Amino acid sequence: MALGKGTLVRYLRDEPMPMGPIARRDAPGSFVGLRHGITHYELAGPVEGEPVLFIAGATLSQWIWDGLYERIAASARVIRYDRYGMGYSDRPDTDYNYELFEAQILELLDRLGVDRPITIVALAFGGPIAAQFALRNPQSVARVCMIAPDGFGVPIGLGPKIAMLPLIGRPFFSIIGNRALIARIPGYSDDDRVIAQLTARFRPELRYRGFKRALRSALRNVPIHDTEYLYRDLDTCGIPLQILWGTKDQITPVPNRDLVTDVFSHADVRLLEGVGHLPHFEQPDITAAALKEFITGI
Repeated sequence: MALGKGTLVRYLRDEPMPMGPIARRDAPGSFVGLRHGITHYELAGPVEGEPVLFIAGATLSQWIWDGLYERIAASARVIRYDRYGMGYSDRPDTDYNYELFEAQILELLDRLGVDRPITIVALAFGGPIAAQFALRNPQSVARVCMIAPDGFGVPIGLGPKIAMLPLIGRPFFSIIGNRALIARIPGYSDDDRVIAQLTARFRPELRYRGFKRALRSALRNVPIHDTEYLYRDLDTCGIPLQILWGTKDQITPVPNRDLVTDVFSHADVRLLEGVGHLPHFEQPDITAAALKEFITGI
């Protein structure tokens, strides 16, 4: 469905900046050209350390790992990156699905010379991506930690339902998307300082063209409300698994606790009392200690 003139004007006003050299001029980290476009990434920690790949959620780009990334980098070789469609990475004109995200990870690891199994740390929407990747590439994955994994179903308002519809969904999301995405942020934490930090970092990224198009495609192609089957397969495939989940998470609420322990019956499940969607922001030392223990097996 073509965008009407009024919608196109609104779209260009809300996303006025293309992602390219000017936008990337002051970006931290590095860039690498992969098959589907340029990927933005950061690499830190000792070269001989355990390789750890951080996968962000649906909307907030790789900076969402601030704090935890640095703590883990003290002893591990850590990589964080922007998936296609977000942050400083390209927004290719394609479907944003498991195949695209898997190819990006495999090509990035190859270009960075990672030649041994990795630990994956995934947040929310990154959970299904990590699970699918691990199941399809078990020889490349040493262990998986998921923080507040999507996949158990959450209530969906009328606006998001319309945004996911064919034909009318894309122009509708181009109009209401920025407002709706900013409105979600207060649900990430009860800590006003965390909310202020997230808002300040996220709002500028909404200026870059193609973000909402890519996000809508990803949300339509990755089954974030029905991934229980994938998690059960991951739990029984032999790859060590850790689940960290705040009991006060309003973005990806903890489902029935019995269901969590049933689905992840072989995992190290830690429900963090009184913590919201981002344990590593609210309890950075506790979260880092749990992850380090999982990585080292000590």
